[in-house]
This record gives sequence, C-alpha cells and structure tokens, in this order.
Amino acid sequence: MSLPLLLDSTILARIVRSDLDQNRPVVTAIFRLQQDPEFRVSVPEIIDYELRRKLIHLGYQRHHARKWARDALINLDEFVSLGYTPLTTEAMKLAASIWAQTRGEGQSRVAEDGLDVDVILAAQARVSGGHIITANEKHFRNIAEVFDWTPFQDS
Repeated sequence: MSLPLLLDSTILARIVRSDLDQNRPVVTAIFRLQQDPEFRVSVPEIIDYELRRKLIHLGYQRHHARKWARDALINLDEFVSLGYTPLTTEAMKLAASIWAQTRGEGQSRVAEDGLDVDVILAAQARVSGGHIITANEKHFRNIAEVFDWTPFQDS
C-alpha cells in the first residue's frame, strides 16, 4: 500500500504557479513523487480551501495579480483532480483534540478563536496514516509526520 503524502499550502501554492522559475524544483519533486508507486500525493480539503479562497480573492482585485490568480485557480482544479483528501468528522474531532492538547501545553499556534489550518491538516494526515509535505516543518512539530521531499528535487 502506498504512503499518503498530503500537501501543505506552501507547496501547493508553488505547484499552481509552476510558471515561476523558483517553483520548478518543488514542481519537479512533486511530479516525481506522483510517479512513484510507493507514494500517493493528494491535496487535503482544508488546504484546497485555504489556497482557493486567497486565489479567488486575488481574482477580484484590479491589479496584475488578477490574471495569474485566475490561471492558478485553473491549475489548482487540475491538480486537485489527481488526488484529494476530503475532510471527515473523524479528522475534525482529532483536530479539536490536538488543538486543545497543544494549547494546554502552551504551544498555541493561532489566536484562540482562529481556525488552525495546520492542526486540521495534521489531523487529516494522522487519520489517513500519511505524512505532510511542507516547507514549514516547525508548524507540524509534535503533531504530525513530515515527509522529506527534498531528495526528489532536481540535483
């Protein structure tokens, strides 16, 4: 059985802007992981929401970001069609538990009334038995497994 790899927003944002030279190593790494039968790369529903809302918002602006945001939305839809991890009640209950536990241990990540996307992503990864692909490992310290994707980049 293949290892689920769930993309964080930092990685997914680079994938949907594959036209930028600085994003190509990330795109290459994720493409290689998608081709490897040991892994199953997917977009978590909470991350789709986080990135999509920002791209839609930028699409309403009257500046240069409008066109690239619309193009990025098209790319997001195409990428999501390759693999998606939906939110489940089990993941949301686990996220609430992780949030409460980390807050109780003094490891608050966001304001008390804020939606902690990282905790929800961590819960989705744990429920699926997967790891997270991120550029911000510290966000997931002690709450989820992080996958080292850097060896899959261009050498």
